[in-house]
Amino acid sequence: MSIDAAISAKQTSLQSAPTPSGRRRATGARMLEDLPFAAAHPLRTLAWLMNTGWRGYCYLLLVFLVKNACFWGPSIAVALVVEIIQNPAYPAWWIWFPIGGQALLLAINIPGHVYYVRLLSRRIRNLERRLRAALVRRLQQLSLTYHHQAESGRLQTKVMRDVEMVENLCRLFFQGGIEALVTIAIALGVALYHEPQVALFYILATPLCLLLLWLFRKPMQQRNRDFRQGMEDVGSRVSEMIDMIPVTRAHGVEGTEVGEVDRRLCELRNRGIELDHTNALFQASSFVVLRGVELIALAVFASMIIWSDLTVPLLVLFMGLFAQMVMSIMRLLHLFPQYARGLEALRSIGEVLECPDLEDNAGKPAVSEVAGEIVFAQVDYRYRNRSEHAVSELSLHVAPGECIAFVGESGSGKSTTMNLVIGFYRPSAGRILLDGRDMQELDLRSWRQHIAVVPQNVILFSGSLRENIAYGLEAVSEAEIQAVVRAANLEEVVAQMPEGLDTLIGENGVQLSGGQRQRVAIARALIRDPRVIILDEATSSLDVIAEQQVQQAIDNLVAGRTTFIVAHRLSTIRHADRVCVMKQGRCVELGSQAELLARDGEFARLKALQG
Repeated sequence: MSIDAAISAKQTSLQSAPTPSGRRRATGARMLEDLPFAAAHPLRTLAWLMNTGWRGYCYLLLVFLVKNACFWGPSIAVALVVEIIQNPAYPAWWIWFPIGGQALLLAINIPGHVYYVRLLSRRIRNLERRLRAALVRRLQQLSLTYHHQAESGRLQTKVMRDVEMVENLCRLFFQGGIEALVTIAIALGVALYHEPQVALFYILATPLCLLLLWLFRKPMQQRNRDFRQGMEDVGSRVSEMIDMIPVTRAHGVEGTEVGEVDRRLCELRNRGIELDHTNALFQASSFVVLRGVELIALAVFASMIIWSDLTVPLLVLFMGLFAQMVMSIMRLLHLFPQYARGLEALRSIGEVLECPDLEDNAGKPAVSEVAGEIVFAQVDYRYRNRSEHAVSELSLHVAPGECIAFVGESGSGKSTTMNLVIGFYRPSAGRILLDGRDMQELDLRSWRQHIAVVPQNVILFSGSLRENIAYGLEAVSEAEIQAVVRAANLEEVVAQMPEGLDTLIGENGVQLSGGQRQRVAIARALIRDPRVIILDEATSSLDVIAEQQVQQAIDNLVAGRTTFIVAHRLSTIRHADRVCVMKQGRCVELGSQAELLARDGEFARLKALQG
């Protein structure tokens, strides 16, 4: 089977028979696109992420009340025992009723707690998955401009650490937080039923605790924000350091790199110390205030026994409930620093999920067929925060199947032009027409399914050679793989591999040479049967022999396809139909190589410089 026949059959099968797994992925994509997120409304956002519904929350609360009844029973049980002992009208053996009831509640707690945690864990783990999946999807949707400005280490921190902090926030709320709130509500309810004056005292004591929250809220939020940003900064620097290890070793500057990372670690340590200091001051202050309130309560209740008809059993009940209420308030106050960290993590995630810098493809028609005609009509492009244009007044008509080369000095706008063709960048002015249709009006995701890019720095992942070639495709046949291996001049490479196409090639293809990685990239492009090819300095870093092997593969790749070649080495563009010479973002010369050499202009100067 020829390569064109094999790939044509592949494309037909994919278009005519969508797989069930493909349908599942589409459903999941819609779910994530509809995911509501608003960092300004964290509680509402968390409720959406839990995806439980009011019936689910009511059921969770019911299970929680049943399994936690043993925590609120002791105060009532002690009050009943005291009442039975003090009142001769009650038989002494009646004390076993409150004691037995408390024992039964304790027995229910173990299975109840396990069941509650199981219900809660399913929902929180689902939240964790949905949030990370939403982040990954949004990172794929954000513009290349955003990714050029963002640091990968910071983004990794948001996907892993910040989502973990949000998960912890949910666990704290549904375990410690709800318990404290329900305890406070029960204490107020019992006090209101028996003695409204006591309930009033409970209510008046609460603002003292809320005052602490008001005093410490902003400092703790700021300390948590500083610490989170420090963590992102360190994560980004460590990621960069790992990528730079070969360069660092080659220049003998390991000490400099270690010193720079250590400096940032020291800054992170100092921010952590400030955060811990603020948390410690808050916790100590809350402890002293709440214990002071307990002393005031003891004095108030003792006075009520002396000056009113408050009985000893009710004193025991109110003091027990008040102690539980104070402990619950203290628990909420101690959990507040962790809540603050979780809310700050939620705001951090919002920096990605709420970023408006998206590629807008919604509602636009898909590109189903591509002939390969591309027209630049007075196209300008300027990078953000730059005054000068990277591409200026570019007008160019590329016919279907034509091979056109872009040459020029570094910074002349060649790679920017290629990013405009791919659709990574949108023109600041002018239009780009794809087969007569304005690129701005098309779904560029579908457009990119018809193009292939072979860059100078090939990116491979740490899978097998087969997986790297068939990246992103399903059910690729062995015949298709073998066809593109031959066309990409990879047969000798595969034969040398211990497990052939199933050999693992290491992270970023570390076990392959530069020329071999380029040929893998060409095979990856070929198997997609693209109608438009972009070769961005595909052979500039190779030696003569490797360049010859890659060039043979390129010749097979570009045959019959619209091709854009970006090149510094003019020897790699010998098959180009036309050459576009770029200078300061403008096309200063355009024509065949023979025509440009005859003009004795910019192209002839570049040719002379390379001998």
